[in-house]
Amino acid sequence: MVTLSSSSTLLAAMGRARSITLGAYLLHSGRILQALESASRRGARVVVRAEARPFGQAGGPVARANARNVDALARLGADARLVDCNESDEAPMHMKAAVCDGVAYLDDRNWPDSGADTLLRDTTRTDIAAIRAALDGRVATPSNTFWTQKADALRGETAVLRGAKRAACVDVESEYLGRGSGVYGALDALARAGVRCRLLVSKRDVAPREADALKRLAADGVGVRAGNLQEKFAIAGARAAWIGSANATTPYYDGAQLDWGIRTARKDVVSALQQRFDAAWIAARPWSA
Repeated sequence: MVTLSSSSTLLAAMGRARSITLGAYLLHSGRILQALESASRRGARVVVRAEARPFGQAGGPVARANARNVDALARLGADARLVDCNESDEAPMHMKAAVCDGVAYLDDRNWPDSGADTLLRDTTRTDIAAIRAALDGRVATPSNTFWTQKADALRGETAVLRGAKRAACVDVESEYLGRGSGVYGALDALARAGVRCRLLVSKRDVAPREADALKRLAADGVGVRAGNLQEKFAIAGARAAWIGSANATTPYYDGAQLDWGIRTARKDVVSALQQRFDAAWIAARPWSA
């Protein structure tokens, strides 16, 4: 079962867990790192995998912070290390997921302290097994509703959009959006078919290539706004939604990058995502090239 959760619930689970497995793109200082350190000190089994080259930079300040925090956990006895696809055959780590004593917690951002993220609690056995396999460097067979590789996750998001031809409104939020993704094509087709479509993107991350894609979508009828946004979900009316850690861009590394994505029809989850989107839409500003 997949339900909405919160950072306080996750931290409480980490505080009593005997086993924690966690993946992060950015392992920054904060409450999550403190909880991992506390768990390691009390003797819990702690496994952490963090990306070695965030934003493609092995020696940048964010990469150094990842390395520093991973080293600190390792000194406390945790099985903590960086994932470097340039130095091994491992897939890049962009997944933000944790398993605490057999319960998964899925974050669409990088474990922020601010609460400006959407966190899910997942007790589905196959989902939990897939997360553990991914963080262990193995790939589980994708299901029809949960994925742990970027290419699969984006195909799942695209499928949700393609099934929304009769929806009154379709909403998509992605930190980045590129023309090479199926999400772009599905959103464009819906708008041209007369479905009301709204798109939110991160203002600071609109590069020339993304700007070209946004210009085309706007010309075809998609309402586009930009703001300080980093969440990632798609809402197909009130019936279905997709949420994940994967940005709607062309999958790199043959799509093997570790990311999670989930499709749900739970009314409470879909409604909560809609509320978050509507609030972000009001706060954002119309995008212009």
